[in-house]
Amino acid sequence: MKVRMVSAGIYEELAIVSCFFLVGIFLAASYDILRMFRAFVPHGMFWINLEDFIYWMYVATVVFLILYEKNNGRSRGYIFGGLLVGAVLYLWSFSRICMPRILRFLQRLHEFLVRPLRKCGALLQKKRTKGMEICGKLWLCQKKRLKKLWKIVKMCLHKR
Repeated sequence: MKVRMVSAGIYEELAIVSCFFLVGIFLAASYDILRMFRAFVPHGMFWINLEDFIYWMYVATVVFLILYEKNNGRSRGYIFGGLLVGAVLYLWSFSRICMPRILRFLQRLHEFLVRPLRKCGALLQKKRTKGMEICGKLWLCQKKRLKKLWKIVKMCLHKR
């Protein structure tokens, strides 16, 4: 039985496809981070489109740099296939299963940390409005006193 040896070029191409498979997972995970940011900081369509544009420019830059480094800039269909398979597998497995749980955990953590601050803010707001009422009453008393004093000054000036 004769065993054929696989050339080193095939192993090199397999390593490149594996690398792009991992890059696909990484890029899909970075998009999940962007989605988490959007869940916590709601904003309009302009900003969402701008974020997506920046993300896709980032993806193009990362893919180009790795393609240039690993394969001397030669693009092959199987390389982009590895990239796509990595991203799709990540999105169908980890992202679909774990992201809702991670997001729920982060929302609970956010609520746990922010709730005391909101209560303190509400308490300070009540004290502030009460303080403003007291200051307003003091201001009215001072205003009445100043009016009386001004009348006395005017009477003294007119008598001369």
